[in-house]
Amino acid sequence: MFQELFADAVRRHQANRLDEAERLYGQVLANDPGHVDALHMLGVVAAQSGRHAQAAELIGKAVALSPDFALAHYNLGNALRALGRDLEAAAAFQRAVALNPRHAASHNNLGAALRALGRCDEAVAAYRRALELRPQFPEAHYNMGATLHDLGRHQEAEAAYRRAIAQKPDHVDAFVNLGAVLQACGRPADALASYRRALAIRSEHVDALVGVGIAEQALGHDADALAAFERALALRPQDPAPHLRYGLVLQALGRHDEAVGAYRRALALDPDHAEAHIGLAVAMQEAGRPADALAAVDRALVRDPASAHAWFVRSDLKSFTPDDPEIEQMESLLASADARGTDGESRLNLEFAVAKAWMDAGEPAKAFARLDAANARKRAGLTYDVNADVRRLAAIGEAFTPELMRRLAGAGDPSDLPVFVVGMPRSGTTLVEQVLATHPQIFGAGELAVLKGVVERAYPVSYLPRLPGLSGAALKTLGRAYVEGVAALAGVSARLVDKMPANFEFAGLIHLMLPNARIIHCRRDPVDTCLSCYSKNFAGRQDFAYDQRELGTYYRAYEALTTRWRDLLPADRFIEVNYEAVVGDLEGQARRLIAFCGLSWDDACLDFHAARRPVRTASANQVRRPIYRTSVARWKAYASHLGPLLSALGVAPDAAGRGG
Repeated sequence: MFQELFADAVRRHQANRLDEAERLYGQVLANDPGHVDALHMLGVVAAQSGRHAQAAELIGKAVALSPDFALAHYNLGNALRALGRDLEAAAAFQRAVALNPRHAASHNNLGAALRALGRCDEAVAAYRRALELRPQFPEAHYNMGATLHDLGRHQEAEAAYRRAIAQKPDHVDAFVNLGAVLQACGRPADALASYRRALAIRSEHVDALVGVGIAEQALGHDADALAAFERALALRPQDPAPHLRYGLVLQALGRHDEAVGAYRRALALDPDHAEAHIGLAVAMQEAGRPADALAAVDRALVRDPASAHAWFVRSDLKSFTPDDPEIEQMESLLASADARGTDGESRLNLEFAVAKAWMDAGEPAKAFARLDAANARKRAGLTYDVNADVRRLAAIGEAFTPELMRRLAGAGDPSDLPVFVVGMPRSGTTLVEQVLATHPQIFGAGELAVLKGVVERAYPVSYLPRLPGLSGAALKTLGRAYVEGVAALAGVSARLVDKMPANFEFAGLIHLMLPNARIIHCRRDPVDTCLSCYSKNFAGRQDFAYDQRELGTYYRAYEALTTRWRDLLPADRFIEVNYEAVVGDLEGQARRLIAFCGLSWDDACLDFHAARRPVRTASANQVRRPIYRTSVARWKAYASHLGPLLSALGVAPDAAGRGG
């Protein structure tokens, strides 16, 4: 009789008549409390109804009565995962796969539990086994992609997401996560296309809208980025995440007060949101408020003491001594990451933070043990060919001939508003901009993507093939587009400083399209420059910076191109400023810079460190301090760890530091 009742309950369960099935399973158990199948199935109904604690209790009783019941262990794992009890869930799935090694779903869900525990390499192995058993398993491909993304293995993650989409073309979350991977690989246009595919499936997918905003911002489409974030906020106003992302884009646009407001709104919704506290900390850091920045990042660490991002930001806000207990705290976090097999951006942030701390503490060997590991890890996740960059930079120099410059001289837009500060990252560009921007007639706009955007919109592939036949009218159009793109930022200022270091590539084109623009090329000792690059986990794409030999090779190509500009461009439109010269003679170099910009001297330029303007670069802290000399010939202390770099630069390890 009870078996017939149980069979009736199963039929109703299969027909999704859960209330009726639950009642009948209950009747079976009322008469036979040890009916294992009824306990199991009643637990499944509870899970399907969202009552996961009850489900875990019922299914737990079933496996206690029948320890070899593989499917019950699987469903117990699902209930425990829903309750956030991932360690117990992993044990349940491991028992399920031991009892039924060919159950692909158990391997897949085991992978999910292991990923939640930070055991990503084990998770990947579990997904691989699931896919060996069932190749057509889009969720396992998707989960594999997410875990590989966590590990920083972006190319493999992309392939996994694409397999998930091939098997399930409407897998909206796979499109969203694929977009995030493509964004991480420096392919914002491809990322944008993926996010838009997600929105075509589900037009109000908030994470896809946030992704669109991030990609649009990376492409320099600021208005479109803001529109995407505002739409996400309208759809999910009580979610702190869109407020956080909105704050980040506002911050990048220099709308500092609005960004702070967005972070505060995120925190009003979730006071424990560690990333919002970190966003606020960075905003305070950029505004020259280090005490407020430290307080904000400390609040993040109270919420999440293991936050690698928070430690990364905190390490940049202070100097460490050899006995600083915070170094050991970070080292302990790295040891835990080693034990769990954790990789990806969090691991990188911690390694770069610890390396910086050991450098502060005067421990080169300890610093480079972490720094070399971090850079190797970062480099492994990139698709980069330094020789392609060498060829590209050489081609730019070869394309700008004296004949071309003479033919097109003066043809561009006549505006004298722009001042471009260019050079390698970490070469003193932020210091020079800060000195200039302290002048009352100069607006410091920071690192703008406007020039690159103007050129790429006009010539999506490359402008170089079109250069020989370029007309004066085309150059004037390009110049006018740039000026219109920055004029609102400048307001009534006589000059606007665009401090995008990578614009050194465009110096020849800048002079043709804006013949009255000033270009200031910042130079610093080559080894000091490269060491400083190598010690940073850059927020933007600086793919050449994570391998010493590649870094030195890229530097030589950069040096060749800027030498070309020095020979080719007129001295009243292109000058070079040595970092070491600024450090040695601030007033003399500052007066030279202001005169080059065609303005009268102002003593305020000597108090650049007191300026309250936001500074959005890795040098934000340094330019809040008076001139200091400890960064000159800094590389000497690390020479024994810089062999590949010195070789690539052609510098002898015992060479005297010399201004570049």
